[in-house]
Amino acid sequence: MDRRSLVNKFFEENGLVEHHISSYNAFIDNGLQSVIDEIGVINPEIEGFEVRLEGIRVGKPCIKEATGAVRQVLPNETRLRDLTYASPLILELTPIQNEVEQPKMEVPIGSLPTMLRSKICNLYGMDREELIGANEDPIDPGGYFVVNGTERVLILVEDLAPNLMNVSHVKLGPTTETARVFSEGGWYRRRNSVSRKKDGGLIVEMPPFSKPVPFVAVLKALGMEKDSDIVREVASTPSLASELYVSFEDSEEAKNRNEALDLLGKKVAFGQEQEARMERAEKVLDTFLLPHIGTTPEARIYKAVYLCRMANRVIRLHLGMVEVDDKDHYSNKRLGLAGSLLEDLFRVAFRALVNNTTYSLEKAFKRNRKLAIRNSIRSNFLTERIQHAVATGAWIGSRQGVSQHLDRMNHLSSISHRRRVRSLLSTTQPHFEARDLHSTHWGRLCPSETPEGSNIGLVKNLSLTTKLTTQSDDALIEETLRKRGVKRIE
Repeated sequence: MDRRSLVNKFFEENGLVEHHISSYNAFIDNGLQSVIDEIGVINPEIEGFEVRLEGIRVGKPCIKEATGAVRQVLPNETRLRDLTYASPLILELTPIQNEVEQPKMEVPIGSLPTMLRSKICNLYGMDREELIGANEDPIDPGGYFVVNGTERVLILVEDLAPNLMNVSHVKLGPTTETARVFSEGGWYRRRNSVSRKKDGGLIVEMPPFSKPVPFVAVLKALGMEKDSDIVREVASTPSLASELYVSFEDSEEAKNRNEALDLLGKKVAFGQEQEARMERAEKVLDTFLLPHIGTTPEARIYKAVYLCRMANRVIRLHLGMVEVDDKDHYSNKRLGLAGSLLEDLFRVAFRALVNNTTYSLEKAFKRNRKLAIRNSIRSNFLTERIQHAVATGAWIGSRQGVSQHLDRMNHLSSISHRRRVRSLLSTTQPHFEARDLHSTHWGRLCPSETPEGSNIGLVKNLSLTTKLTTQSDDALIEETLRKRGVKRIE
């Protein structure tokens, strides 16, 4: 077989920046709507009034002239005039007054930077001659943005895989072993851990508790009240069960669910009445503990079982029955593509827009003015936040350098820049193991293309024939397993 033809066929089908374009298209098709569905309703403090969010659609890139005229625009014009190549966002909503639905309306809520060569780009579908007529390089694959006349590219972000348990030894501090998981579910992303203290007791670390809380107390607060159930879920042998003795002693004052909730409530709602403390503790457990399992009361028992699995691995690691997890193994890593990065940014910006709209409606109501939804939504509110992040690289979560000025030194450097991978680790710290070449980089990351200096090993580049797969829906995987005969343990 002719290898050159095979490689050319691979590039023809997959391209060099297709990961950016396909993830952006998925964001347009599904990501925007998923954020709208998460919020669902705007509920101002106005009796009998709410606004139901229906759907969102994206228009073609356009600009508004000084005369007020709106017209479609091509990327090169935005480069020459220092404009932003962006598409309008139209939100469909339904006001509800005293349980009576008002006519649906479509309201512009801002604009979204448009990725060149994506499905909503005005260059999409053009042939070579049409691209030349539009003053575009016909061999340029796109995959970047034009913001304020400057070409910006989103760098792939390398991070630990969410919802994946990771056990390790602890060299410093009061604990010896720990099992961590970055739990991610929709809007929520929390770091939870189960650790073993030097005296053998187990503790749980989670926000908003400033200090660790007893492991057994958390299980009882979640509804696993019987000691026998806890031992059965954590320990499969007598040697493992004996390791729980200190943990039960640490939670001696929490004999049942109510006492456990009160114990936790004193740590987050100190000084309040007992009923308020217990309600606060329940809300914390639903929201901040393992949100990927669920944020409803029905998910509490499943969270308890998952914590038991984490405790089991911590104890087995202490007894030398399992090995530590390799955080640098690439199966434990995930890459944040342009679509997922923009979805996170849009989620934060849209929630801020909802809060601002809620405030405007409440203000108008208090002044006895007519509730005008269209006037209460500031279209530039969302636009400024998104464009500022793409223009400066200052992303949510205090991340810097996510968006960078596209390197146009030559064609190869511009392609390489769009295939760059950046770690979130600090460049001022050693992180020797994270910087090292790992065997799982073979065929995925280039072993030689990395900068000198403090960024060495933390900034990498994809190999030429790397193909990135996208995350699948958990519900689809669960449904497939059920059809295969896998049963859920109740």
